[in-house]
Amino acid sequence: MPRLIPTFKKNIRNQFVRMLWSIIILFTIIVGAFFIYTNVTNERLISEREAISEKEQLVRKMNESFNDIFFRARGYYAFKDKNELNILYDQMSVFEMELQKFGEMPLSSEENLLYEELNQFIVTYRNEILPKAVSYVEADNYEALRELSNSGANESVNSFIAYTKSYTTETDMVVNDHFNRTLDQIKFLTVLCIFLFIIVFIIIGIILKRVIQNLISPIEKLTTATDAFASGDYVDITPLKNKEDELGVLATSFYNMTRSIQEKEEVLTTQNEELMAQQDELQGNQEQLQQSLSHLQQYNELNHVLTFTLDKEKLIEDLHNYLRSIYEFDSSLMYLIDSGEFVSKGLAKETTERLIKHLEIDKIARLEEEKTFVICREVKSASNIANTTYNDYDLYTCILNSEKKLVAILMATREGRSFSSKELTDINGHMNQASIAFERIFMYEEVERSRKLNQTIIDTTNEGIQFVSKYGEVLLLNKALFNIIRYPFEEIDDKVPQQLWLKHFQKIAEESDELVYFLKIAIIEEFTNTRTMRYSIQQDGRSPVFVEVYATSVFEGDEKVGTMFVHRDITSEYEVDMMKSELVSTVSHELRTPLSSVLGFTELLLAKEIKPERQKKYIETIHKEAKRLTNLINDFLDIQRIESGQQVYSMNKISLTALIEDVLKNFQIDPQHNIRFVDESTNAIVSADEERIIQLLFNLIGNAIKFSPNGGEIIIRMQNINETVQVSIQDRGIGIPESAIPSLFQKFKRVDNSSRRKIGGTGLGLALSKEIISKHKGDIWLESEEGIGTTIFFTLPLYDQEIVENRNELSEEKTISNRTVMIVEDDLSLALLLSEELKSKGFTIIYHDDLKRAYDDAIQIPLVGIVIDLIMGENMDGWDLVEALRNHKNTKEIPIIISSALDKSSVNMNKYNVEEYFTKPYPPEELSTLLLKFVKDQ
Repeated sequence: MPRLIPTFKKNIRNQFVRMLWSIIILFTIIVGAFFIYTNVTNERLISEREAISEKEQLVRKMNESFNDIFFRARGYYAFKDKNELNILYDQMSVFEMELQKFGEMPLSSEENLLYEELNQFIVTYRNEILPKAVSYVEADNYEALRELSNSGANESVNSFIAYTKSYTTETDMVVNDHFNRTLDQIKFLTVLCIFLFIIVFIIIGIILKRVIQNLISPIEKLTTATDAFASGDYVDITPLKNKEDELGVLATSFYNMTRSIQEKEEVLTTQNEELMAQQDELQGNQEQLQQSLSHLQQYNELNHVLTFTLDKEKLIEDLHNYLRSIYEFDSSLMYLIDSGEFVSKGLAKETTERLIKHLEIDKIARLEEEKTFVICREVKSASNIANTTYNDYDLYTCILNSEKKLVAILMATREGRSFSSKELTDINGHMNQASIAFERIFMYEEVERSRKLNQTIIDTTNEGIQFVSKYGEVLLLNKALFNIIRYPFEEIDDKVPQQLWLKHFQKIAEESDELVYFLKIAIIEEFTNTRTMRYSIQQDGRSPVFVEVYATSVFEGDEKVGTMFVHRDITSEYEVDMMKSELVSTVSHELRTPLSSVLGFTELLLAKEIKPERQKKYIETIHKEAKRLTNLINDFLDIQRIESGQQVYSMNKISLTALIEDVLKNFQIDPQHNIRFVDESTNAIVSADEERIIQLLFNLIGNAIKFSPNGGEIIIRMQNINETVQVSIQDRGIGIPESAIPSLFQKFKRVDNSSRRKIGGTGLGLALSKEIISKHKGDIWLESEEGIGTTIFFTLPLYDQEIVENRNELSEEKTISNRTVMIVEDDLSLALLLSEELKSKGFTIIYHDDLKRAYDDAIQIPLVGIVIDLIMGENMDGWDLVEALRNHKNTKEIPIIISSALDKSSVNMNKYNVEEYFTKPYPPEELSTLLLKFVKDQ
């Protein structure tokens, strides 16, 4: 093995290359030999495996062909099918070919014997046995065919089949044996490979060891010599110098280098000392420059604060910090005289507050005279080691305003270090600069106060003020302008360009083009006088706002600097003008119409002879129109008295139910409108002026009739809401636009559409109604949908705030069952008595004194019962209503109760199935008890 590792002494690179090539060649030879041996072994094993597999497959095919021959033979024997016979011959040919291939293969003695037997059998079978069998079949001699089969032919067949089975088993065993030998061969090759690699690694290790001995050891010696030289020691490297390779040259060079370094070491040491001295000097200069730069930066920052800051607290804080960092105060305090704001360093909070509150008066006076002074104090040391004394130097300086009044005071202390005259001069200069800065702040605060005062003044005005420069930029505006025109620039931090605010005006104004033109003309420099214009702003779902704007030029000397626009909300004035016009138009129409009738009929009476009947008719018409004029004038007088506070109200305890029923008697003659009164209240006693409430009801019910020109049902509903009684009057008339509802309770206000213009009216009714309700501490409002109808509501406080205790329970019962009762009675007092009794038991009352309208409501409304008076005035019989109700499908099952002063008629009661007949007078409790029984029976 040593002969395989040659030693080279001349050249390290050549040694390394040759060693590397030796390793590569050795490795290649070993790997190549292993590969060749492995390949040959694998090919031999594969060849053997393929031969065994091929012979096995051929035997299987021969077995299949052999079986097929006898299968086809039996098929022919059984069915005499020529096709089976032909296939038989074909299969015999195939078997002979396969048998021939089997004979060509290398065979064992047993296989060779089988081959000869099969060859002899197939020849005998083809030439002798098969022809005999065919002849027997064709002759139908199956007895001879059986004897032929038993003669020994089947034994050869069975022996071959048995052989094929055993051969297959033996072949599988051979294959398994071959596989096991292959595994053994692979294991052997694996062990051999591992052994070869171990040998290769051993050889490589030996070679690397020689390389380390020849290369690494000398390098380690050189490294040791280098470290020793760096430490000032000496190591002999003479053996290395004698080497004839590169390491010897390197050792010689290292030796020469160390000698040269030692010779120049003293020179370098001297130069290094000089450089160190220069470096110290440069370091000192650099620190001085850095300190100067830092002071300069602080001074620049202070100048920036003194020049630009507007915050006095920040100013004294930055000034204090600057002085403290420059002059190295041990403790210091600076504070503002007026506000007491302070900043301190090195002092406790209690000490700071004490110094500020108890600064001696003589020191303040001295500051006002001298501005800066220093006090020296002797202080004992607090050290426990030695009792020594030292001096403290207290600096007092201040900031004065232009009137030589104190603005701020600086108190600073240095322990054991005095203040030089230059430092005092510099500090005094800084305080003078601060005085100028404070003067600037005072001027700014004064200007800001004036600006805020001016802004407050213009903000308190009702007119919207807008100042625009001659370049069209908005410079000033007030809050009133936001409210008038919904200005979007609520906080102007900068100038608003002309294009932006003009676009806003163009967006909101109805007269956008005219307004923008007006504004542009007023801005130009040539415009020097005053202009005025009116415009309107349309609001979503609300009435428009009318604005008057006038523009006037603003001058500084003879130069125009801008234009002042004043926007004034004249909506109220505009509406007053419109109301005046509306009043003149309405009054003219409402007065002229009845006056025309009065004058016309009067002239007829004076000019012609007229029959007494016609004279009476004319006089009645004149009287009616005169009453109409009187009512109109009374409305004007009432609204005037109410507004002037001269209207006198006589408050009394009244029943709102009786009042409504009494008022309704005046509207029952109208055939077009069916007025229904639904009383759901349990307490309708209020404190009110009866005359004014009657006037209110006449106005509201009259409006419901008047604004339902096509007729229809009008429902008056009364119910208790909390501690009030609420009345609603619902019609099915023309309705009111939603936009007009908020202003309907204003004087002379009428909805501007053709339908209402045809109806007429003064526009005072709702205004009077609102004033009446307000004086009664109630509320009034309405709900309406145009084309559907209107419902107006009003509430009045109850006279007795303690409403019936069981009202809530009764209300809950109403939701469970129907409790509506109709009373048909022309006696208002009795109707009111019955109504109060039934309401106290939780019933809802519908009152009628007209049979026709009672019938119309009864067939539409679910009722628990109907109370009918038989005598309802002239030509009105209650039995007619009873008959009509019993003949209608909706009312034939409703219980009917007769309430009459006439004697009881058993015939009609049986005829119309009347539930009960009460003869007046009778206790109302009997009626309520009977109706409660009806409710329970439901």
